Amino acid sequence: MRRRLSAIVSADVVGFSRMVEANEARALRAVGAVFRDVVEPAVKRHGGRVVKTTGDGALIELESAVEAVRCAVEIQAGVQRSGEAIPIERRVRIRIGVNVADVVVEGDDIFGDGVNIAARLQSLAEAGGILLSDRVREDIEGKIELPLLDLGERRLHNITRPLRAWAVIDEGPAPAVQPSLTLPARPSIVVLPFDNLGHSPADEAFVDGICEDVTTELSRFSSLFVIARNSAYTYKGRAVDVRQVARELGVRYALEGSVRVSGKRARINAQLIDALSGGHLWAERYDSVVEDVFDVQEDITRRIVAAVAPEVEAAEVAIMRRARPTHFGAHELALRAWADAWQSYVRVDTRLRDHAIAQAEEALRLDASCGRALSTLAFAYWQHANFRTGLSPEIAVTRAIEYGSRALERDRGNYLASVYRGAALWVAQKFDEALEDMRDAWRHNPNDVSTLIALGWAEVASGDTANGMRRLREALRISPRDPQQYNVYTCLCAGGFVDADYARGVEWGSLGKRQQPGYAPIIHYLALNYAGLGDMARAAAEIAQLRRIAPEWLEQRLAGFSALVRPDDRARSLDLLRKAASHAA
Repeated sequence: MRRRLSAIVSADVVGFSRMVEANEARALRAVGAVFRDVVEPAVKRHGGRVVKTTGDGALIELESAVEAVRCAVEIQAGVQRSGEAIPIERRVRIRIGVNVADVVVEGDDIFGDGVNIAARLQSLAEAGGILLSDRVREDIEGKIELPLLDLGERRLHNITRPLRAWAVIDEGPAPAVQPSLTLPARPSIVVLPFDNLGHSPADEAFVDGICEDVTTELSRFSSLFVIARNSAYTYKGRAVDVRQVARELGVRYALEGSVRVSGKRARINAQLIDALSGGHLWAERYDSVVEDVFDVQEDITRRIVAAVAPEVEAAEVAIMRRARPTHFGAHELALRAWADAWQSYVRVDTRLRDHAIAQAEEALRLDASCGRALSTLAFAYWQHANFRTGLSPEIAVTRAIEYGSRALERDRGNYLASVYRGAALWVAQKFDEALEDMRDAWRHNPNDVSTLIALGWAEVASGDTANGMRRLREALRISPRDPQQYNVYTCLCAGGFVDADYARGVEWGSLGKRQQPGYAPIIHYLALNYAGLGDMARAAAEIAQLRRIAPEWLEQRLAGFSALVRPDDRARSLDLLRKAASHAA
């Protein structure tokens, strides 16, 4: 065997299977363009070679650790630039692992533990992230000015010894991968997306609704630690080992299952797995008429609670019996509307938001008391009011408050209605009422990530940054793979500004902007923090972007509107915003 010392870069496209499923031809073109226009030129510039590609990945060999890391950083920067003009859901994102080792050479190919370690590091990195082995970190020390985060020793699949890993932090202090998650003190669980065995797209909302309801009802128990639905759904449509998923999310238990719908009947299978032992704690099959699905959902939840947290008294299960819809068709329509409203928020998509409103209004025509439809309308109209899209903000905020109030009149336990009525009241500058709504939502569901973000924001904006930022960090832990993490980082960025800890505010804001480059609130608070640091060039650049993507939103704030509560904070934010705007002019 022929051997040589090499620096190895393993790169992989994140979510490639999902992209192919959505549009195979478009996915292949997009990935091919990134490899042709970004990866291959970067490798050539740094004196390396692409050993092989696998459709959605590449193995790269370079002569030194320094060139390997510089190449990896250049690739990630190029990939990010190439996706700026593309809708978020269609952007190509890459994760990278870098190692230095003695490799076995066979023709043009290379093999060995060193290659395997690079691949395992790559699999641990988040989208846009770069992970280095300890050997690489030693080799580049003193040669590259690049901030690194020590992630400690990691256990890699099929590698017997634990290895120390380092995350590259490029253009901000964001770790490329979250540190290892330890088990919380409370019994902890994730409800994974159930498989739709009928394979009919029309049944997806029904199947997802069951999982969401079970997650919601479990989340009401303060004695449990429940992973948020948004993180759980990053595994949707993937063949995964539930034990590995539980380890990635830092929980003890995982619930998985399947649903098959035929006409008016549904068969639901569910099983609860102990992720530490891999053993099945409980399993059940239900045959139900579709209109009776709420009985099935309550029974599943009751049995899970009994299996996972026996200390929860049976009497507490009574809190699950929320007001039910009187018309299942309305409930199903409302679930679809909620899904669209959520996607419109993540994608900043006004048309999808209006479609959600239309579906929710149709659900109300079938059942005027449908709580999910009322909550969806409160959520969607708050978005219109907050981002100044669609109809006038004054009308939008009035409707959001009205629909939230109607939902709460029907069911005081509807924490979603409390969250979004509170958010609308905040836009209306009724801060005390809004804060009470958000506290009420948290009391009804202390495990829900939306309530934690809303209450965390309200406390931060009110000046109680110690409590607010603690809740926001808790939201990151409850939902470590959440697609709305950028919203948490926005609130943390605002907290940095309120505390006049501008450098920390920039750190949080940079992390959020990586995830959502076109999100107006995060650009706004980044500009304020840059201005607070005296870096008016960067503050002006943020304002220029804000003027391009959300001119009305910016003008409203330049005219004096602020979501901060304390007069000193409001005055300071207006002063710095106007200074940054004058530099951007």
